[in-house]
Amino acid sequence: MIYIFNKLLFLHIFFINLLHPIYMRIYILFLLFLIGTTIVSLYSRQKKNSLEEIKYTAKDDKNMELNSNYVITRISWTKNEKNKLNYLLGVFEVANDPSFSDAIPIAMIKDQEVFNETNYIDVNVTQTYKYLRYIPPLYQNQTDISPIKLYGKPSSAINADSKKEFQPTNLPLISIYTQDSAEPLSKEVKIDCQVVIINDGKTELRENATIKVRGKSTSAPPKKPYSIKFTKKQKILGLKGSYKKWNLLANFFDTSKIRNALALKMSELMEFEFTPRCFAVDLILNGAYRGNYYLCDDVQIGKHRINIDEMNKNDTAEPNITGGYFFEIDDRGEREGYINLETQKGIKWRIKEPEEDDITEEQKEYIIQKMNQFESAAYNGNFTNMDLDSFSKFFLMDEFCGDPDEISSNYYIYKKRNDDKFYFGPVWDFDLAFDNDNRLYPTNEKTKFLYGLGSSAGTMFNFTDMLINNKIIINHIKATWEKLKSTTLNESILIDFIEQEDNHIKESAILDLTIWNTYAPVRNEYFRHKGEPINNEIRETDLNEIKEYVKKRFVCLTSIINKQLQKLNN
Repeated sequence: MIYIFNKLLFLHIFFINLLHPIYMRIYILFLLFLIGTTIVSLYSRQKKNSLEEIKYTAKDDKNMELNSNYVITRISWTKNEKNKLNYLLGVFEVANDPSFSDAIPIAMIKDQEVFNETNYIDVNVTQTYKYLRYIPPLYQNQTDISPIKLYGKPSSAINADSKKEFQPTNLPLISIYTQDSAEPLSKEVKIDCQVVIINDGKTELRENATIKVRGKSTSAPPKKPYSIKFTKKQKILGLKGSYKKWNLLANFFDTSKIRNALALKMSELMEFEFTPRCFAVDLILNGAYRGNYYLCDDVQIGKHRINIDEMNKNDTAEPNITGGYFFEIDDRGEREGYINLETQKGIKWRIKEPEEDDITEEQKEYIIQKMNQFESAAYNGNFTNMDLDSFSKFFLMDEFCGDPDEISSNYYIYKKRNDDKFYFGPVWDFDLAFDNDNRLYPTNEKTKFLYGLGSSAGTMFNFTDMLINNKIIINHIKATWEKLKSTTLNESILIDFIEQEDNHIKESAILDLTIWNTYAPVRNEYFRHKGEPINNEIRETDLNEIKEYVKKRFVCLTSIINKQLQKLNN
């Protein structure tokens, strides 16, 4: 190339010289100027793009103090016979405070390392930090990854407009740092923490909160679901409304990771008054990657949640005392902070809102009386105080999804102000649905409704059985089902959603399996895959089985409804 360039330059100068010697000299000077500036520019660009090693001082086996004002762009290490530790899913964090109170993750090891070769990960950071630390994978107690090498560029060489915070996958990242790095293990003990949300490459939120474990059976496995309560109301991921309480669902029992999302999509299509909003996210807790979670609305009263009047202690006379109330049919025993009750005929229920510390005696007596009147009237065939539309949808939802906890827990009811009717919903908790529980599997071979196959909150089975054997109720259920099938709910919509959600969470779900696939023996006693290590091949099989389940369920449920109606008409 240089030879050709020189030849062309010579010929160019020769022909110019033929024209005029003075012009030739001027032209040669101009060409030399252009060549010189080009060489300088190329040299500067190469120097700007080159990486320089960043020196650091090891404070201990995992913390490093950086000695130069450079932006980290690459981290490298060598895995050899003397260094056999598995660093897969190890996380690197940076901070400007030595306590790492302002920590932020910048990289995670997502690929299996190669022995006796230099392994590296590129880092997309556009500012300098004083400290760096390595957090090992959750299953690896050893923190040492030394010796590592850090590379970077002067901060002046970084384009600030290109700043993009780290996310392990395409999903939003939630990083939670608890006080003294305490591990949340209890449903009763709240731990102070800081919550950081990174979305679309930007830090969307960094706020103080408390965290505790949530759930009942889901709280037993090592992968815990969490309840977060911010010190002040927060707007999350662009959702309407600001709230203090949010939930992180672990979906530990769900190999596919999409069952709850699918059920909530159905709730939207069935047009429930409120459907909890959920987002798939990655979770880092105290620096360690915890896998795929769903960040969800807390099921509570609120304008963009259960949109009914929120009561206060002054609401002790009509019309204000008439609502709103939010309660739950539940067989899981007494729960602290709520009024735990039993109806005259033995249904176990609890008042969720107003909470125990906020409800007055007048309000408690009012809603207990209304609940008993509602139960008594229904047993006598009077459904005046029962919203049949929401009940029919709620029943169809559980029966379609095959929820083994259909009449035992997460059975929500609410009462509005100046309205004597009881409304059913929202729907919640479907990680054991869609043929994921041995009590119902194989669901589509059942020829009757499913509500009697799981557990019951006291006499809730008797109450449900009474309703389903009433012509008024079953006719309303059939009409609701036929309308849904002909309008908003059909097989193709649900199958498309399953595939879209799977594509959306796939990378995160596979990383999740890397951490938790060895914990199969501690899975729920009813869980179909109990005792089996779960890998992505099993996950893909599970997804295909959910699709087949959905295809068959429309036909099966239609048949069961028609048989029940025929039985009552005979």
